Amino acid sequence: MKTIKRVSLSEQVVNSVIQYIQENDLHPGDQLPTENEFSSLFGVSRTSVREAIKALGINGVLTSVPGKGTFLRSPAVALEHNKILQMEAHTTISDVMEVRTPLEIQAVKLAVERGSGEEIAVLEEICGNYDLAVQRHMDHSAWGRRFHTQIAGMSSNGLLINMLQSLSDITNKYRGSLAESDTEVEFYAQSHRDIYRAFCIRDAEAAGREMARHMERTRQALLESVTSGNATKFIIHR
Repeated sequence: MKTIKRVSLSEQVVNSVIQYIQENDLHPGDQLPTENEFSSLFGVSRTSVREAIKALGINGVLTSVPGKGTFLRSPAVALEHNKILQMEAHTTISDVMEVRTPLEIQAVKLAVERGSGEEIAVLEEICGNYDLAVQRHMDHSAWGRRFHTQIAGMSSNGLLINMLQSLSDITNKYRGSLAESDTEVEFYAQSHRDIYRAFCIRDAEAAGREMARHMERTRQALLESVTSGNATKFIIHR
């Protein structure tokens, strides 16, 4: 028996906007209804409409002009909805990483300055367990998450800890779909060790630089992991 695919609200609104364009025979340059008008027409929130318009804008179908409205940029025919979701997923990841990266850098700098010798020893143990899991071809992702959690805790900043936890919860969903290559795994193992060494000599700037490199590699890996086949997994549903 064929599995019935559940269509998210975001997908439904995107489909409804495309259907509206096609049924009303709109052409490039024609103006679309406002968010409020679409909201009333479809019986959904303005937020859902805004997300759909954003996805279609990223896909090149629509363009929004501040103070004027939303206009059709290209014909909305034979659109692959999973491609639209793929673009929205890329945007979601980019948005999250833009916020998470500077927070991770700040956290590691504070942790280097404030962490105790015992806490640094725990960080060394986490690095060792990550390496061991890789060598034994076991799941190493949990130790990677533990590495970041330990650093956040060592910052002794409650607000920073909570914010990073929320953001990492989102990206951890993405990382579950990553098939890391041997090159990627070796990079992270080495990066963990380099950050740990910066802790040993209490060099906050060195730790910050390596964390920036670490997070950029993570951002790239997450973006590369999104395909038209799995894009729906990467949408944050509200």
